[in-house]
Amino acid sequence: MPTTAGSFTANERLDPQEMVVLHRVFRREIPLLADLIEVAAPGDRRRTAVLAAHLDLVLGALGEHHEGEDDLLWPKLRERAAPGDNVVSRMAGQHEAIASALAAATELSHRWRTQADRDTALLLAEALRTLDLHAAAHMDDEEEHLLPLMTDHITPREWTEVGERGRRSVPKTKLLIFLGAILEDATPQERRLFLSQMPAPARLLWRTLGTRLYKRTTERVRRSGAVLPRT
Repeated sequence: MPTTAGSFTANERLDPQEMVVLHRVFRREIPLLADLIEVAAPGDRRRTAVLAAHLDLVLGALGEHHEGEDDLLWPKLRERAAPGDNVVSRMAGQHEAIASALAAATELSHRWRTQADRDTALLLAEALRTLDLHAAAHMDDEEEHLLPLMTDHITPREWTEVGERGRRSVPKTKLLIFLGAILEDATPQERRLFLSQMPAPARLLWRTLGTRLYKRTTERVRRSGAVLPRT
């Protein structure tokens, strides 16, 4: 029999819905940014800076999320979920394709921030759509086939380690913005779960400052009325 992290009680079992909620950020923001970058006016350096800064946040979070899985999840699942090892290997292979697309988009983003030209904007938009194709297919596969293995073989504490690593990678000045991105499409139950895991002072900061900060940020990025995540 494959080894496991131990016998889980109902309260100890991992709820993998957190990964689904996080995935929604990338599913929404990457194609949205591709569209916004494609129509950005050439030479508008202020607009370029706004979009490139938001793109840096999204791409950095995606890269760190996948590196956390590579380092902290895949080795445990290969050891504990031997019948599902082919699933884990497939996930790792998909990460390689995503990493290549991510590197190309990141390089073009840095070039576009400097040049603010039309040609680079079009190349960047195309690179983001390529990244979105790889990432969306991977997330579909992961949600269907990997999450059941995680529920059976990964503890909530081990999953928390992945989340903590991801949070540490987000600049402190951007944490409330990224929290807003997570909560934007969350259901009321998902929203309560995420907020309940935050210390009381952090929840207060989100409600008093974070909601308005996220709304202002998304309005600048999207240049339209933003959806304000409910508190």
